[in-house]
Amino acid sequence: MANPLRGSVPLQVGDRSFTLSFSINALCELETELDQPVAVIVKTIQNPEALRLSTVRSLVWAGLQDHHAGLTLAEVGMLISEAGLQPTITKVGEAFRLAFPQPEKAKPGNPRKAKA
Repeated sequence: MANPLRGSVPLQVGDRSFTLSFSINALCELETELDQPVAVIVKTIQNPEALRLSTVRSLVWAGLQDHHAGLTLAEVGMLISEAGLQPTITKVGEAFRLAFPQPEKAKPGNPRKAKA
């Protein structure tokens, strides 16, 4: 079951639900699959004109490995076709954002006073 507090989101494919998450292991699998460092992959994701369908398929494949190991790239391609490309990309984006949370901003308050 997907738990956003643990970095995972559900991907609904017909009557089946899959769990996407980008753990360290999943990101390492993705780097190996695409032969690119994660920083380059992030930049590619942020540029829709440069995003290839094979990259989307690899992203989904890697994101499924923690909870659905053993799926092939071809099987993942069929899942994407059934779920729909745009809803799948949206879910990948959600899971990717959860993998790289923004640091919390410092809360306003009274700064400590120096000792005299």
